[in-house]
Amino acid sequence: MKSTKYFHVLKHTVYGLLFLIFYILQSVPGFLTVMGVKPVWVLPAAIILAMFEGEFLGGIYGALAGLLCDIGGFLLFGFNGFLTCLYCVGVGLVIIYLLRCNLLGGILLTLIFMVLRGSLEFLFEFGMWGYDGVWKIYLAHTLPTALYSTVLAIPLFYLFRGLSRKFNLLLQNS
Repeated sequence: MKSTKYFHVLKHTVYGLLFLIFYILQSVPGFLTVMGVKPVWVLPAAIILAMFEGEFLGGIYGALAGLLCDIGGFLLFGFNGFLTCLYCVGVGLVIIYLLRCNLLGGILLTLIFMVLRGSLEFLFEFGMWGYDGVWKIYLAHTLPTALYSTVLAIPLFYLFRGLSRKFNLLLQNS
């Protein structure tokens, strides 16, 4: 019983440190910037984690990832936290009841969320004010950021799959 609790604490400590590292990586100026577009690291990580850990832990880590994005964002604080929490709960449920937990599903679920979140952010920051030529920002920044962040889902899928398998094996053997 004591070793099971230890492995649960270890698992969540590792996941929490990974999210902190991903937040630092996405906050470093110019890191992995391609043609003026930077990827978002913590949101794809939360979605992929929700695929492996289920709806409850997915919602918790989704809220954490969203709040980390809100710290450095320009929208109302809690917007990304609430939206990401709901989506990660949905991802956990979709994986349980509808889809297999595979790379293609992870890429698809990440792409849907990144485009949805980017579109909502664009709408609230620029779109609703009716500026001329504002769609250039959507095409030059919002969509490339969503696509670039979706590409990060590939290594994140393998990272979290390996960690999830390792921790599940440790928990079963304890």
